Amino acid sequence: MSESEPPRRKILSLKSGVAAPGGPPPLERLQKAVKVVTPEPAPPPPPAVGDWKCKPCGTRFDPPAELEDGDHVRCPSCNARLGLASDFRADPPNVAKLRARHLKKAG
Repeated sequence: MSESEPPRRKILSLKSGVAAPGGPPPLERLQKAVKVVTPEPAPPPPPAVGDWKCKPCGTRFDPPAELEDGDHVRCPSCNARLGLASDFRADPPNVAKLRARHLKKAG
């Protein structure tokens, strides 16, 4: 070796199954340290409520009754503008101007 080269480092080897001094083998230590966490099941979706269905996202809803005729009805889920409150209240509803579908009542 020349004087300009630094001394070589000792090569370390990792051998599986070799016990560390004063402890269990590496795999057993790892299994004790890792906790297995099982995810909780997702809660069931809320029951479908409403006579209208938003065309953009498919959420069922009822238009709020407190809106005035000139106010816009918005989807509670995606906030899309679905139409005027007066169009929802018309009998029959003016579906040509709405971005929501009126659902048939089961009966």
